[in-house]
Amino acid sequence: MTYQVLARKYRPGTLAEVVGQPQTVKALVNAFDRQQLHHAYLFSGTRGVGKTTLARIIAKCLNCETGVTSTPCGICANCVAIADGSFVDLIEVDGASRNKVEETRDLLEDISYLATMGTYKVYIIDEVHALSDSSFQTLLKSLEEPPEHVKFVLATTNPDKVPVTVRSRCIQFHLRTMSIETIDEHLRTVLDKESISYDDASVRTLARLGQGSMRDALSLTDQAIALCGTELNEASVVEMLGCAPQNDVAVLLENLVSRDRDSLFGTVSELVARGVDFSEVLAGLESGVHALAMAKATSTSPGDTLVSLLDRCDTAWLQQAYQVLIMGGRDMQYAPEPRVGFEMTMLRLLDFVPIEIQDQTPAPIVDNPVPEKATPDAQPSSQPVSSHDEQTSRTELEAEANSTNERRKAWQERPKRMQAKRAEERRIEKERSEKAKEAAMRVFTADDELPYVQVLKERFNAEFDADWLDDKHAKPQ
Repeated sequence: MTYQVLARKYRPGTLAEVVGQPQTVKALVNAFDRQQLHHAYLFSGTRGVGKTTLARIIAKCLNCETGVTSTPCGICANCVAIADGSFVDLIEVDGASRNKVEETRDLLEDISYLATMGTYKVYIIDEVHALSDSSFQTLLKSLEEPPEHVKFVLATTNPDKVPVTVRSRCIQFHLRTMSIETIDEHLRTVLDKESISYDDASVRTLARLGQGSMRDALSLTDQAIALCGTELNEASVVEMLGCAPQNDVAVLLENLVSRDRDSLFGTVSELVARGVDFSEVLAGLESGVHALAMAKATSTSPGDTLVSLLDRCDTAWLQQAYQVLIMGGRDMQYAPEPRVGFEMTMLRLLDFVPIEIQDQTPAPIVDNPVPEKATPDAQPSSQPVSSHDEQTSRTELEAEANSTNERRKAWQERPKRMQAKRAEERRIEKERSEKAKEAAMRVFTADDELPYVQVLKERFNAEFDADWLDDKHAKPQ
């Protein structure tokens, strides 16, 4: 028996089975229940979030033998044919491979004919943004006013490349990336159905590395099952994926907080020996720093492995650490090798320590630095004040007032100093320019000077004592 991958085996067959897209599912269910069906739908979103799955479910809802419904039976001939891809009234094409205008014309050639097996003809165009401009123009009229028996379902990962004229003719649903919790819950359901045991850390790691795509997470689960058999564990999954387990992240953060360089780079050497992907390690450290920062800002817990670090790091260091880790991940591509980039990021975290910003607010300007006189209602101090202390206090106040007045005077004279400086710069530049002009005027060759001498002689009867000027072809020695 041919093995079927989990992503296909557990592909949702009804709207109720779709996970992670509650808004889209609710809108479609209401549309089918009220019989308010649009002639064209556009699903957009990243890979593996359910675009093609929803398109095929819509085909089932439209052509189920029980009638147009939001809950197709899944067992009639039409539902079974749509599920296995043999339904003749479901035309599914890939826009990336059939993007020429001639192929689009061939696709729409039979659009006027009624459906053969079902009630509606359903055209599913995947990766519709890859169509050429001419293909979009060919599609426009049919997309705007198709026959009553035709429905269009378009899917794309890049809706910005779809012309506005096409998007305006469709009802658009943007499918969001799925949360780690949603993927984690669905993976547990699939593993339970497959009778495969697992631990929480392994499933959580698979869900996190799915990066919001259910299909990617299920593909990684297939790979983990092939490696581990009927029992998934974190150590095997981490080794397979080349990422750092939560314990390693906790050890690295412990070394960073305690500023233990030897232990830190010893841990890095162990990660190198295990062939860990350092980009994933940086991502794990970012998640750990985020968990600690959130725990300090709210009442949440950073996790059992990080709770001991909560009182040993302050918010300023966490903010700096997160920024350094983000920049380290960005610059990893420019490092000669990943280990170099990772170690330089660790050195930044060790060497750059945030400092407290001291209050540098200037002292208020005091025009009359004379101590205030005591009011009649003021109570006398219980301790007598000596004349020496009074004189010292008065001297300090006068010194502070003088210092304040000097700063104020310097600040008021600052525009004059700047103006004088600019004037001096202009004067120096003018002198430099005049000197350059004089030097240029003094530089003449014989060929340059001779025509001017001839003009002076012809127009002004000027006479020159130089003998060589009589010969107009002569040149100075």
